Amino acid sequence: MAFYHCQYIHRTGKICGRGCYHPKGCYIHCKSPVCTPCRDCGELNRSIHNECDKHIGKYQSRENYRRKKQDELHAKIAMFENLPDLFDSRNEL
Repeated sequence: MAFYHCQYIHRTGKICGRGCYHPKGCYIHCKSPVCTPCRDCGELNRSIHNECDKHIGKYQSRENYRRKKQDELHAKIAMFENLPDLFDSRNEL
């Protein structure tokens, strides 16, 4: 087995550096989310949207808008799937 050093970066900016046998990090940090810089200001964060607390609002509102539109579309599709076949009844007359 190979021996690795944990590359997890603490909030202070220091690297963990613990010895470990797992390439993702030591037993404490192997399941930690990765820090990414904010797209707007470059501040490190662990957000899904890669945005800091100051700039995340517009990305969350976009996601909520898209989710709401998708829910409306799914409701319309379900409504049309539950309609009886009216066109087939015309052919039977």
